[in-house]
Amino acid sequence: MRILAQTLALPAIAFVLLAAGLAQASGTDFVVLGDIPYGQDQAQGLGYLGKNIRDGKFPFVVHYGDAKGGGETCSDALLTARRDLIYGLLEGRVFYTPGDNDWTDCDRDAAGGFDELERLARLREIFFSGPGLPAEPAWRIVRQSPDYPENARWDYEGIRFVTLHIVGTDDGRVEIKHSEVDAALTEANARQAANLQWLDAAFAGAQDAVALVALMQADPYDLSDRKERDTACDAQRPTACNPYLTFLERLTVLADAFDKPVLLVHGSTNRFCLDTGFGGWRAPKLWRLNGPGDFVTIDAAVVHVDPGARMPFEVHGLLPGDAVPACNDR
Repeated sequence: MRILAQTLALPAIAFVLLAAGLAQASGTDFVVLGDIPYGQDQAQGLGYLGKNIRDGKFPFVVHYGDAKGGGETCSDALLTARRDLIYGLLEGRVFYTPGDNDWTDCDRDAAGGFDELERLARLREIFFSGPGLPAEPAWRIVRQSPDYPENARWDYEGIRFVTLHIVGTDDGRVEIKHSEVDAALTEANARQAANLQWLDAAFAGAQDAVALVALMQADPYDLSDRKERDTACDAQRPTACNPYLTFLERLTVLADAFDKPVLLVHGSTNRFCLDTGFGGWRAPKLWRLNGPGDFVTIDAAVVHVDPGARMPFEVHGLLPGDAVPACNDR
């Protein structure tokens, strides 16, 4: 009888182990990185990250901007080389959104003293007009318009993803050295409006999604003048204002109405951390990942999404595999 009982128990034990394995394997993993490579040494190191990404069989990668260091030239040759390096991380499966080093800071002497608006137009040509862009039909990839090809939207495993062209250096509103100032501020205002429209559209079409992930370069807390943090930028007040406030307000409202897990991924600053209280009481399901990079963490982040779990977003480094620490300051 004891032998029979043990024999009958084996399938039950196997079922429990299988169920535990399925539970552990549930969810979706993808890779994000940005603020890298800064210099040729990091460019070589990015090749090592690429090998680990490909070995990990991840579905896609998102580079959230700053494909070059602030002190590197913004020449066509370097931008093209960095495009090829980044898109080569996982061929045909890399989404990229620009950072401030990639165009608005190109007017700095160390970067070549370019007209930043001219570099923005050229950046779009180099990164978004040739081969290598993701085109998987099942992902339903959409780009906002020919004017904003960097703003992309796609769906994977029931999760809505959206990139937004929001950069550091106060989103291009300060340190305008070689462009006509009014033209640069007009560009910033128009891009802000386009980003808000794109964010609205991402949520509006995500009724059936189980989660939403938005990605951009700027740290929305990194302001050149914190005295103006409560004053939003607009066409009437394009400077001496908070360039991220309107976006943060809109994201909070949309995330609250969505009432499912939402993650904002960004770079630009060197705190690699996960902010589970980002939305506060107004949007408790809105979290924030300050991704790796910016000289300090030479790594990529693996984001695990399991909308039904207690922790709908879990993050660890690609190379060491350590869980990301909590953000404890802003």
